[in-house]
Amino acid sequence: MNNLELQLQQMTAKFAKKAKPPKWREGNKIVNYTRVSDPSQFDNTSLETQRKDAITFATKRSFEIKAFFGGEAESAKTDERKEFKLMLNYVRKNKDVVAILVYSFERFSRSDHAQELIIDLGKIGVKVISVLQDIDVTSPAGELQQQIFFAFGKYDNDLRRTKTMRGTSELIEQGFYIGHCPYGYTNLRRKEKAKYHEYVINDQGKFMKMGFKWKAEGKWSNKEIVERLRKLGATIEYKSFYRQIGNPFYCGYYMNAYFPGKLIKGHHPALVSMELFMKANSVALTNPHKGIAKKFKDPDMPLKSFLRSELTNSPFTGYKQKGHIYYKTRGHVEPVNEKAATINKLFMEELNKYKIEAAHIAAIETQVKEIVSQKFTDKLQEDVSAKRKITELTDKIESLEERYINQELTKELYDKYRLKYLDEKKQLEEENVKCDFKSSNLEKAVKNGLEILLDPLQLWVSCDYDDKQRLQYLLFPEGMRYDKENKRVRTPRVNSVVSLISSVARVSEENEKGYLVGSSLDSRFVERTGFEPVLPP
Repeated sequence: MNNLELQLQQMTAKFAKKAKPPKWREGNKIVNYTRVSDPSQFDNTSLETQRKDAITFATKRSFEIKAFFGGEAESAKTDERKEFKLMLNYVRKNKDVVAILVYSFERFSRSDHAQELIIDLGKIGVKVISVLQDIDVTSPAGELQQQIFFAFGKYDNDLRRTKTMRGTSELIEQGFYIGHCPYGYTNLRRKEKAKYHEYVINDQGKFMKMGFKWKAEGKWSNKEIVERLRKLGATIEYKSFYRQIGNPFYCGYYMNAYFPGKLIKGHHPALVSMELFMKANSVALTNPHKGIAKKFKDPDMPLKSFLRSELTNSPFTGYKQKGHIYYKTRGHVEPVNEKAATINKLFMEELNKYKIEAAHIAAIETQVKEIVSQKFTDKLQEDVSAKRKITELTDKIESLEERYINQELTKELYDKYRLKYLDEKKQLEEENVKCDFKSSNLEKAVKNGLEILLDPLQLWVSCDYDDKQRLQYLLFPEGMRYDKENKRVRTPRVNSVVSLISSVARVSEENEKGYLVGSSLDSRFVERTGFEPVLPP
């Protein structure tokens, strides 16, 4: 350091912040904190021993114990202990308390923040002293020893945790379930170690089993299943049913965070078979909206989720504010907000376009059935042709296998043509299944469609929220799109049968002789439709 630097240091020394040693409180009043880690330690009078030794220690050193804290089973792994926090608040408020007396430093804290806590207490002049480790914590040597005791306490705690985790993971892997007892079961030995637990199916479990069966049948939604079960005496909650259905514990297995993604066979009795469990959950997966709590089934907002933004394709939700009802899109990209009355009116106008006149219904039905019959005949011919091709491909695959076995083909050629034939066969089979229908089903769909289109608007208005949604998706399978800029709604796709009936009706109204020319029809009407008798009469 040169002379100039030395002068600068001397000049600025008075501005430098200096570490201030703790200013310890003076007096003889202290508080005592006792604890045990486990309730079982109450039996060996550990708490009473700590208290007696603390009183003896205080008497010898002329301390007055102003208050006692603890006396409960509290783990020192965390500083969020109830009695511990009460004690800290007490010493902060009572300025005459000079120290906290503990049986040993490990009884005070084993957490990662023990030393920070000691420093914070030192800032308000409060020492932590120990009965067993009688050291002067105000001296550098005593402070070092105290830090060593806390470090060893934490080290001992970490060792115990490691041993416990190893033992716990072994138990879990061996099939001994550790966790909250699921609904429908009773643990007869819940106070004992996991390896001795005994799970039995109780009366509520019988209701849960019934719930699995109903879910697998797919007839009712989760809400309907729970309502029926509760009428029979079940205590199951609707909000938890969806989660419980997916818990593998009910088919004899479980999963645990110790082994992410691993399914473990448990020692407990299975409530349902694995087949029933899988079937119920496959229904839940294919019907994701079932089981999700619908909190706002407001009949004034029937287009929620069904309606999407033309600009972003984001679905609309709904809300009420100051007596007004609004639809708004989810997300923050190009948000759309519109009065529900405006969009509902546009939808009703669109729906009313499909209304047919009762005077023309007989003629429309006759014409539509003729078209259906013709298309059905064409489809039968296509099916015969497809089935013939499938049979030919099957014969080719069998011939290929025979030639390969007889070593007439190399493995490379065999694999190449086998995969080619299998792909062609699979594609034909999928198309055949997709377009599979019966004439009677189409005629039934036409009849139901005609009944609905006599007055679709009045039918929609008279429905409740759920039936409005069913009717909307029945007529417009891909929902509706709303164009806010031009104030209009449109649908990407109309139900095929509805589209056919509507086309025939328009021609019939324009021309009483109006038989619709077959070439002008949209052949998509042969797609599967969904005219099921689920709507109110």
